[in-house]
Amino acid sequence: MMTTYQHYVQLKAEHPGSYARDLAKMMGISEAELIQARADEAQPLRADFPALLEALQSVGEIKSITRNEYAVHEQTGTFDHLHIGPHAGLVLNPRHLDLRFFLAQWHSVFSLQEQSARGERHSIQVFDRHGEAVIKIYATGHTDQAAWQQLITAFRQPEPAMLSVSQAPAPAYAEQIDAPLIEQEWREMTDVHQFFRLLSRHNISRQQAFAAVSDDLACRVDAGALAQLLTLAQDAGNEIMIFVGNRGCTQIFTGPVEKVEPMKGWLNIFNPRFTLHLQDKQIAESWITRKPTVDGHVTSLELFAADGTQIAQLYGQRSEGQPEQTLWRQQIESLKGSVMA
Repeated sequence: MMTTYQHYVQLKAEHPGSYARDLAKMMGISEAELIQARADEAQPLRADFPALLEALQSVGEIKSITRNEYAVHEQTGTFDHLHIGPHAGLVLNPRHLDLRFFLAQWHSVFSLQEQSARGERHSIQVFDRHGEAVIKIYATGHTDQAAWQQLITAFRQPEPAMLSVSQAPAPAYAEQIDAPLIEQEWREMTDVHQFFRLLSRHNISRQQAFAAVSDDLACRVDAGALAQLLTLAQDAGNEIMIFVGNRGCTQIFTGPVEKVEPMKGWLNIFNPRFTLHLQDKQIAESWITRKPTVDGHVTSLELFAADGTQIAQLYGQRSEGQPEQTLWRQQIESLKGSVMA
């Protein structure tokens, strides 16, 4: 009888270049269960996540990968300016490594030492309780290897606990909504973060909120809006922000877009220290939104898959206390020629 590991090796040979996430799906298991089966390459670590994040400050440069089903966000940087609270944390290095952590969703963590086409790779990989990757942190050629190995040794789990994986429940949103009240509360916002509380109060999804309000607050545009916006930003050279997240982590890029290249069903951005891979053919809904703040409204493009997953959000770069870029607003406004009825 073929073991889980043998099945993995066979599928990897049959599907070269496939992500571990995709191979696990072919096997009918979670990615966390797959990495546990790779016992010769993977080592369970102690799931003391605040302490682990603190320790990562010592290793210097790393590559951080945060993804969901439809987008992969890769950023090189360091874990400087780390702040951890009771339930969340952040690494605040705009234009470098910029992360938001939702630690209640973090469940298991492994170190992995594996062979790739480019040689040996070392990583630390965190998973949620559903076995899906939250964040993967890779050593680079500039990582302090002694500090990395010291971290792995300090967090090594001598007797790993049984991995428990549960199926993610489908979100249950309100079926009846009060559209006038939602619009009123939206217009009364003074900070973009108040939008999360609006959604929670009404138990609605982002798309439900968008559909409930007037077009000056949220309007739907066609799926080509992303490629059009990236081309405009690339040509103009203005700094934009790209958010990609999952249940446990959001990773943020800030900077100009240097190279945009479609390839094998993915729309890619290639910058020296940032890479985005996004399945643009899977974009089912694209929304332009305008949210009030004390510094004027903030404009974004938000992308969703058919299953409701938020693929990515794009904003113009803006510092606290400053109004939004005029150029960014003009770029967003130009997308409205593709408004959907």
